[in-house]
Amino acid sequence: MKAKPIQIDALAKQLQTQYKAALLYGPDFSVVTDCANQIKNIITPNPTEFSLIKVSKNQLKETPSFLIDEANTISLLADKKIIWLKEADNTHTEAVEIYIDNVKTDTFLLLTADNLLKSSSLRNYCENHPEILAIACYEDSEKDIRLLINTTLKSNGYTFSETVLDVLCARLNENRLTTKNELDKLITYLGETTIITTKDVEAVIPDIKNTTIDNLCFAVALGKQTEADKSTQILLDNGEAPASIIRLLMMHFNKLLLATDMYSRKEPMENITKKLLRSNQYMLKEAFISQICLWQKSFVIKTLQLLSETEEQTRNNNLPPEIILQRTITMVSGLARKLKKR
Repeated sequence: MKAKPIQIDALAKQLQTQYKAALLYGPDFSVVTDCANQIKNIITPNPTEFSLIKVSKNQLKETPSFLIDEANTISLLADKKIIWLKEADNTHTEAVEIYIDNVKTDTFLLLTADNLLKSSSLRNYCENHPEILAIACYEDSEKDIRLLINTTLKSNGYTFSETVLDVLCARLNENRLTTKNELDKLITYLGETTIITTKDVEAVIPDIKNTTIDNLCFAVALGKQTEADKSTQILLDNGEAPASIIRLLMMHFNKLLLATDMYSRKEPMENITKKLLRSNQYMLKEAFISQICLWQKSFVIKTLQLLSETEEQTRNNNLPPEIILQRTITMVSGLARKLKKR
């Protein structure tokens, strides 16, 4: 059965009683992870090493029967178990089918995956099975982030003006996990205070990260190697994982792909920038227009393929992820400089 991330809480009872499994997939890792944690907390609010079994795709490859063996093993130390298979893909479809047909215990199978095409056997099986919840997780829009901030703070008993909400939206990016972490910091800072002011937001949530992310993406797309290197180092020094930085670049080049497509269909630049840039990126409007004029659609697609391969390499390569990241940033920046010379 297909559902949306916003429906998870409403489906809590069915997750506990009706569904045997859930598939969460999509290009936005933060939304996939957040939805997985929501479901995990519904099934087992206080998971232990006995109630939450994490499985890697390599582990399942070595032991194809692992899912069903683990599910049918009764634990005396857990009322209900979750088996969490990360990085699921089409090679696991048969194992999931066998699991659903043969599981005899009250065990829940949680599957998380990268983006799956419509032709994906795993996606099709899960979407069409009445006992599996399949949720597509895509990048949060400004509207989604605004709703998340508003709902989170109000549910915790806080009051605030629209101006405060505007400032929060401007300072928090599309990454859902980052947004939630920053809101937790704000709640801790407020203590017993229930009214939030712009001063509170500015004291806790600086705009440095958003600015650095934008600087990196725009520097890479315009071939500014020195600026790109500097922004990358700032993000790494602040704890951003190389794979996350790659995903941020992928988000930017996905927007650039949409922009080049709209531009090829003669849509006015003013419309393109209004649709694709966040409200706090207005000062970057001219730089974004320069990128649209510089990059042809075919080169953007090749760059997205390279970034996707790089993201995979940061997880499955003997080289340090930081080196893999830097190598790709250098390659993409170099391509942008070549495009400028054409």
